[in-house]
Amino acid sequence: MSAVYAKQMGVPIRRVISASNHNRIISDFLTTGEYDLRGRPLLPSHSPAIDILRSSNLERFIHHVSDGSSRLVKELFTFLDTQKHFQLPKHLLGRMRQEVQAGWCSEGDCLAAIHDVCTQTGYLMDTHTAVAKVVADRLLDGSCPMVLCSTAHYGKFAPAVFKALQIRDIPQDPVEQLKKLEISASRPGVHAEMEKCLRDGGRRGHSVCQADYSVLVEEVESMIQDSFLKVV
Repeated sequence: MSAVYAKQMGVPIRRVISASNHNRIISDFLTTGEYDLRGRPLLPSHSPAIDILRSSNLERFIHHVSDGSSRLVKELFTFLDTQKHFQLPKHLLGRMRQEVQAGWCSEGDCLAAIHDVCTQTGYLMDTHTAVAKVVADRLLDGSCPMVLCSTAHYGKFAPAVFKALQIRDIPQDPVEQLKKLEISASRPGVHAEMEKCLRDGGRRGHSVCQADYSVLVEEVESMIQDSFLKVV
């Protein structure tokens, strides 16, 4: 949505591309106009930040193309809550397609893209950037330059990146994982502050919570208090 808003503000973007992993709810929606969660499980993936079934950005996008109709957004997503699907009016789907094009990427293609780009250029992508690269390559027609937005560092998803690079001897320590990945790539460099945080932070204790919503909320609030709201 930030790219859509940037376009509205004057950035010369012809069309925004939305890339999904095999949880391709947005890609399917922009193809059919139906947002359908019936019998649709959330599939584990190598790109967990885009593992979604219900998209808050889609709510914002519908609000945008409907000229700010909060009533319509509420009706559609209330129906989604109760019936697990909704159909977008055709004229609004047409507006969406004028703004955004969508595609999706399999897990195998994601890992292959990481391997191929690193082998050919020395640049090491994270899994989410790889999803975008696969979809971008499919839609690139040569008529307009394409900018690929990378929003994560490969070090955050080291196990999947090691798998893509076919490296089997994987260190257990996160700092050592970063070092090994850095040797495998010339770009981008490891974020210095992230490396320092991992090196100096040590291993923190952990606990297992009850499978109860109120207990989880209490635990998260306690973590926020301890980590972010302490007065020194």
